[in-house]
Amino acid sequence: MNGMRNMDSVVAELQSARERGAGAIEAAQLARDLLQNGFGVISFVAAFGKAFGIPLSVLQRAQAWQGFGWGGIAISDEEFEKILSPWFASK
Repeated sequence: MNGMRNMDSVVAELQSARERGAGAIEAAQLARDLLQNGFGVISFVAAFGKAFGIPLSVLQRAQAWQGFGWGGIAISDEEFEKILSPWFASK
């Protein structure tokens, strides 16, 4: 499977999860599980941007979530959910 088809299937899975009521944290964990070794800042931004239409400026802040463990200044679960809530609330 080529990279684009793989990302397209990840996007579809993320959209489906949101339709079932998944929040931002659950969707982020799903993206990590689906992308496995390919998961990182760029793939997170690409997947969430394409799946949910979240602006890059929002995703740049969200990628600092402590749950990713990428180091640096981290944001809490609560802030991660709050930042992304406009794209997950009532969808």
